[in-house]
Amino acid sequence: MQIRWVEDFLTLADARAFSRAAERRNVSQPTFSRHIQALEQWMGVELIDRRVQGVQLTPAGRIFRGFAADMLHRTYEMRTVLRGQAPRTEDAVRFSVAHTLSVTFFPQWLSSLKEALGNVVAHVNAVNAAEGAKALTEGATDLLIVYHHPHLPVLLDPSRFPYLAVATDEMRPFSAPREDGRPKHKLPGRPGAEVSFLSYSSGTYLGPVVEMILLSAGEHCHLARSFDTHMAEALKAMILEGHGLGWLPENCVRREVAEGRIVAAGTARWNSTLEIRLHRSADNSNAMVESIWESLSRKRRAG
Repeated sequence: MQIRWVEDFLTLADARAFSRAAERRNVSQPTFSRHIQALEQWMGVELIDRRVQGVQLTPAGRIFRGFAADMLHRTYEMRTVLRGQAPRTEDAVRFSVAHTLSVTFFPQWLSSLKEALGNVVAHVNAVNAAEGAKALTEGATDLLIVYHHPHLPVLLDPSRFPYLAVATDEMRPFSAPREDGRPKHKLPGRPGAEVSFLSYSSGTYLGPVVEMILLSAGEHCHLARSFDTHMAEALKAMILEGHGLGWLPENCVRREVAEGRIVAAGTARWNSTLEIRLHRSADNSNAMVESIWESLSRKRRAG
């Protein structure tokens, strides 16, 4: 069996016509039909019901469609993983970076590293905090960059996985503005006039940060949860469209705030400072990792 046969089958199941599927796959229709027939011969069952008009899957075809999609996903994933195991240059570093930080913090931070150290080949994987900690403990990444708050620590043994504090960020509530510049949605709200609340899904790091802020603010607020997402960028898009109020790291919205498209939706009592930490394994022998660590340590000592 050839992978392209499986790709052809999934294309046909989606296009529902041999001619359209062949066109999408950039092959002639006779060639495409032969690929489907070859797949059926290899499987030993009919996947396409040719007794009806148009393209319909047989019961076996419907079952195989799910297996085929999963098989292709795993095949592509395996190819990516194996390519990642190819010999790396000595300057290459595997970074695991919290999703939000991979967009808001990492690009500029990497530029500063390159200015100090020359070329740094970065293999970057955007992760949540738990995934990143697991990758670090299992040796699947060289450096981990995540948010930290003392009430919500990432559980890594500092003797085995030391860290450097490389920056800070401020978690603040934001809203789209009214025409007069005031926030369209503002804390704390009131009974019967709850504030539309755009929140983070469970499993994110920033979700518990928001809950911690709400619990420690010293004032009750009236919120009506209307949206949740794993992604800060998706939350920002909803805020920009005026759907409600949500908490975002300040670095995530600097441009929008400067342009007046997003405004603060509450006083400082609703804010919280987050540290951005860089973790490594103490026994990591990558020369570039050591150079990065030493450069940042010198910068920190210098103030």
